[in-house]
Amino acid sequence: METLLDTQRRLKSLLLMYLLVVKAAGDCPKPEGGDNTVLTNESLLMNVFPENTRVTLECSSGYIKESGSEFITCSDDEWTESELICKKKDCGQPPPKPHMKFNTSEGTLFGALVRVTCEKGYQISGSSYKQCYDQGWSGRASCEIVTCDQPSIANGYTSWDSENDPEYNTAIRYTCHEEYTLIGSDTVLCDENGEYSPDQPVCNEVTRAPATTSRPQDSSAAPTVHRTQTVTTSSIPNLSTLPKVFRGKATSAGILSTTSSSFQGMHDGNVDTVTDSGTVAAVVIGAVVLLGVIIGFILLHKFNMRRKG
Repeated sequence: METLLDTQRRLKSLLLMYLLVVKAAGDCPKPEGGDNTVLTNESLLMNVFPENTRVTLECSSGYIKESGSEFITCSDDEWTESELICKKKDCGQPPPKPHMKFNTSEGTLFGALVRVTCEKGYQISGSSYKQCYDQGWSGRASCEIVTCDQPSIANGYTSWDSENDPEYNTAIRYTCHEEYTLIGSDTVLCDENGEYSPDQPVCNEVTRAPATTSRPQDSSAAPTVHRTQTVTTSSIPNLSTLPKVFRGKATSAGILSTTSSSFQGMHDGNVDTVTDSGTVAAVVIGAVVLLGVIIGFILLHKFNMRRKG
């Protein structure tokens, strides 16, 4: 029994001495990566790092080796300095696509953003940015041609007869039905914004002026009468047949009555001054001559009366 106890004591002492020796030889702590470097998966699975243990480093995601060794070693309880230098991965120019352009002002290295644009008349379908990742450029995009809505016009028709929408730079012609007139341009283009330039026209109904109708003649108005008045000497009474005493008065009365009736007949209707100008002139001259004769008879009659009185 005592012998067994002594044996156990000796084993414990030996084990303690072994641990002291190993500890004296030194272990390194678990290593860590440096600038843009990390431990490999194999090195990450190790738990104990005794003297002269070697682990492997690699570049972080998005970086590639530029120079230096990937290994570090445990020496005197410390890891040797890492010599691995990593640099950003360059994604290069994005792959070209039809009608697509890229703004690479931020560069093409890992983490850089690139703006995607399309040529005039095309629009982006998808992401308008791409970013450089470890596996290359991210984001999917394409440039599709711009289209306009189906053209239409009330009271008319267009030259577009397809079920598809008109594409950029397509010309559309417009025509109105009969009795309608086109207001605006008869030809428009589908522009880069998906709008028609100029604006689509309209068809307006033609406005006709009302027909002019002749005014009905007023039945109450007196008709225009064209009369030709003729003054003859037979209308003047023969003075020699009158008594001497009344010859002057009768002559004056008869002549005045005849003259008055003659002029009254002349003005019974409206005289056409254009067609009867000759007749009117003759009548005026006759009236003047007749008036002179009347005045002469009156003066002569007065003279005779004074002589007898």
